[in-house]
Amino acid sequence: MNTDNTIGTLQRAASVIKGWVNYHNISDNYKRVHSFVHHSREIIFKWFNRKGGQRKMTWKKCNAILEAIGLSQHGKVKSMFC
Repeated sequence: MNTDNTIGTLQRAASVIKGWVNYHNISDNYKRVHSFVHHSREIIFKWFNRKGGQRKMTWKKCNAILEAIGLSQHGKVKSMFC
């Protein structure tokens, strides 16, 4: 696995996810944003584990990698009433 390509792909995915969350993360839309982030993280986890014959990645390690590239599980919620 080419690590430079993988890191670049992860950073790009994190950038897209953060952009979507920043646009849609208002107080009345928490459930939808949380669901989007959760499913995005699941897809990345499955992508990590696609290579046959290699050791499977655990959620703990996957979360550590995603935190390292700046994709946190929680974002700041903006109130639409203030």
